Amino acid sequence: MPTCIRLRSNRLFKMTTVNIAILCLCSLAYVNCVLYSINMIKGPTEKDWKQFKLDFNKTYETKEEEQKRFKIFKQNWIGIQKHNKRYTKGQESYSQAVNAFADLSENEFSEFYGLRANEIIVKYSQNVTVNRTLQNNDNNTDESWDWRDAGAVTAPQDQGQCGSCWVFCAVGLLESYYFRATNELLDFSEQYVIDCISNSSCAGGTPISALQFAKDNGVILESEYPYNAKQNECPIARLSPLRIRFENAHVIFGNDEELKDEIKKTGPLGVCLYASSKWMFYKSGVWYHNECSSEVNHCVLLVGYGTENGNDYWIFKNSWGQFWGDDGYIKFARNRHENYCGIQYGLYLK
Repeated sequence: MPTCIRLRSNRLFKMTTVNIAILCLCSLAYVNCVLYSINMIKGPTEKDWKQFKLDFNKTYETKEEEQKRFKIFKQNWIGIQKHNKRYTKGQESYSQAVNAFADLSENEFSEFYGLRANEIIVKYSQNVTVNRTLQNNDNNTDESWDWRDAGAVTAPQDQGQCGSCWVFCAVGLLESYYFRATNELLDFSEQYVIDCISNSSCAGGTPISALQFAKDNGVILESEYPYNAKQNECPIARLSPLRIRFENAHVIFGNDEELKDEIKKTGPLGVCLYASSKWMFYKSGVWYHNECSSEVNHCVLLVGYGTENGNDYWIFKNSWGQFWGDDGYIKFARNRHENYCGIQYGLYLK
């Protein structure tokens, strides 16, 4: 049945159902366009780009390289803003922030830190369940422990483009063990281990082998042998290492509850797990993703645990610098899945 509408000219127009359908579609398209404009994330400005380069001391050899980096930066910027919008709505359990990696692609980031990708990715059926109180972000329960509060943990460093996370993990264990034995926190040299344990230390290794090296050869202070993120010739004949007495490196296999009990009893634990580019822009909150792998490719120091807004977490000291994450640390999901992301054991000394 034809329908009519009255226009300003007072002329009557007979319109078919098809005409009305077209008008309705046009109206819906307009509404959708307006809604899209409201929700659309704006890209970074030239001022944002300049500030990024200033903050992280970024320079590029050619104009073409800078254009390429800006394009990647823009994509990452928009992705971070979208993620944080979901975070403020309680749809994500952690926030992201622009950092020194923002001009790198995910593949470049993974290659930089030697994060070997794994084709066997576990897709967890349990969705993210976020219980966040936006008004109060500091409502942890008494069920928490943090060895940083005891003064047992040195500041995070950046391993750079050297696959030395395993050395940082082992040296962090030695530092905390020495503190618990002497009540003195010393910053030991990772570079000494890298240069003297083998000729291919930047290609990866195991924390246990680094601990055995320290037991046999001692340690050097960071101030005497600073880190430079590359393999150098070992000057061991000219050094006077400090000997640290410990029986052996022990391994505890177990679930999250057993690891939690052990860290409180014996100190920070060395942990290896699967890390990926999904860690790239972590800033705060409890990191969780429903896709991960059980094949480990990264080692960290487990210094504590807690609960934030109903989400249990581990506190990992990472080796990507203090500009990354929560001053170099990450709160990582705990009690979500058995052996989540390959966490099956912890190393400790006694």
